[in-house]
Amino acid sequence: MSRATIADVARIAKVSKSTVSRVLSGNTDYMRDETRERVLGAIAALNYRPSGVARSLVLKRTHTVGLLISDVGNPFYSDVIHGAEDVAIAHGYGLFLCNTNYDLQRGWAYIQSLADKQVDGVLIMSSSMSDEWLLELARHQIPTVVVDWNVRHAVTSAFHVITQDFETGIREAVDHLVGLGHRRLAHVSGPLDLETSRIRRDAFLNALAINGIDSTQVQVVEGNLRTDGGRRALAQLLELPIRPTAVFAANDLTAIGIIWAVRDCGLRVPEDLSVVGLDNIQLAAEITPALTTVALQRYELGSMSMQMLLDLRSSKQPRPERSSHSEMASHLVIRQSTAPPRC
Repeated sequence: MSRATIADVARIAKVSKSTVSRVLSGNTDYMRDETRERVLGAIAALNYRPSGVARSLVLKRTHTVGLLISDVGNPFYSDVIHGAEDVAIAHGYGLFLCNTNYDLQRGWAYIQSLADKQVDGVLIMSSSMSDEWLLELARHQIPTVVVDWNVRHAVTSAFHVITQDFETGIREAVDHLVGLGHRRLAHVSGPLDLETSRIRRDAFLNALAINGIDSTQVQVVEGNLRTDGGRRALAQLLELPIRPTAVFAANDLTAIGIIWAVRDCGLRVPEDLSVVGLDNIQLAAEITPALTTVALQRYELGSMSMQMLLDLRSSKQPRPERSSHSEMASHLVIRQSTAPPRC
């Protein structure tokens, strides 16, 4: 049996297609009750379902949102996606999940595709992005929320920026390590062409300086924000004439890679090396030893940013000419991967 059309409903109810459309949209203030009931009866009898595409064209809404993330394989994004998805679904929206894999050209292709699909909004959580993306979304008048991007780089289009307060949690991590007696510290960063990697590195070095430790003497090894990068970074640190007694990693995956590599070398965490991560993914509490880490509000980040995006979409006020800014807090969670140095 073929799917019923709006013309079929109109024929059964003996009304025009425009009258059926008015009933479907709830615009029945000046319609006779008998006419409305007749249309509703025809809809029920035919089991008619309006075309989502057609409704989108009429209402100029697709009830879809694009979500761009850096790395679908990173567990950090799991809770973030859940938070965003829960809010989206609660408001009747679907998500297009786009994995940029830290690739600007790939992200640009997604931006163009989302604009072509006429999504109702775009949520960007990619550590690698460009102002070109934002300008393209602004050109299409697509509400946008950007997470984890340096607000100083914001272009003058209307969007909202949510940044992480890395400095507070990283300062707590350095205070913790220095309080344990560590003076020889190292940092395994993310790719330093990423703004967020440089922000975390600089926050770590600034916290060391505040604690009276010469940051120029601190070894910084560039990683890739994945476990294999942590393994390779440890090999470099072990080759130093004076080995560090503690390492702060740019994220938990890097820290976990370091811990696994320490074990493979016949050494122990935290006896031979204290390790601190950043993100507080679920695995951080489940490995042995459990990882001390700077915790970010992952689920809240996703839910808050999605709610903010939907608020932008539904706002009847004129969109602002400049971007606005919110910040999410971070804090240190102390577990078993840190201890006083042996010497």
